[in-house]
Amino acid sequence: MASEMKKLQAIRYNKGKLEVLDQLLLPAQTKYISIAGVEDGWKVISKMQVRGAPAIAIVGCLSLAVEIYNETFITKQMFKQEIEGKLNYLVSARPTAVNMKLAADDLIGMVNDWVEKSVISVTEIKERFIHEIEAMLEKDISNNMAIGTFGAERILKDVPSGSSLQLLTHCNTGSLATAGYDV
Repeated sequence: MASEMKKLQAIRYNKGKLEVLDQLLLPAQTKYISIAGVEDGWKVISKMQVRGAPAIAIVGCLSLAVEIYNETFITKQMFKQEIEGKLNYLVSARPTAVNMKLAADDLIGMVNDWVEKSVISVTEIKERFIHEIEAMLEKDISNNMAIGTFGAERILKDVPSGSSLQLLTHCNTGSLATAGYDV
């Protein structure tokens, strides 16, 4: 009976807690780095301990969610200013990381809308903000599973029975460059 292989996850997240796989140590070691907030997120992105545009964006945004999880904000304006400053700082960790910039712009836009057009409290805005970031993680995993399923079906459709198949992927593919394939 074959033993079950341990899943390699580049990103481990649970409300208020984030760990990322140190990709600089692969394949010799599997070590996770605890991310307590934005400064830690900036460092792992900048040092290339996390790689791949999708993973960079998700780690950056989750590092902010972790940092503000237990934080209390007095005013909506204070929340807005902190979020905008920290997201822009995260973008500076790897200026060529387009997904991080796009995620930051989207999140800043959401916060601006909530602050300016909404009657909800700053606490509710913070909760919505964290939820949006967590949804990014879930969506990336869901998209990866769909791509894997549909891609495999399409590729295997044209492979003659009994034949072998070699497949080369590049760029932002696989569990190390994205939020993962499965939680």
